[in-house]
Amino acid sequence: MATEVKHGPSPVFETPLTGATFMCEVVGRYTKAPGLGAGGVTVYRLNSENPAKRRAELLVLRTAFLEWFRELYEANGGSRIEAAGQVRYIADGWLR
Repeated sequence: MATEVKHGPSPVFETPLTGATFMCEVVGRYTKAPGLGAGGVTVYRLNSENPAKRRAELLVLRTAFLEWFRELYEANGGSRIEAAGQVRYIADGWLR
């Protein structure tokens, strides 16, 4: 599954869209513990009931979020290599 990524309140995509949408809302909070934040997905809606199509929807959401994360990480003084390292750290933890 490839993903065309555009951000903003009214993104204009080059590929024609259908009316079907899927989404998730990610929230974060500060905590009283130094160096520890709290966060998670509070709401989500997938479009399909088919597990294979749901996995494809999840891949689109993954790519959109990671591109947004990288762009904002860089815009706030981080490097692309540091952003990739942060993502790799989480993925490596899944394999441990």
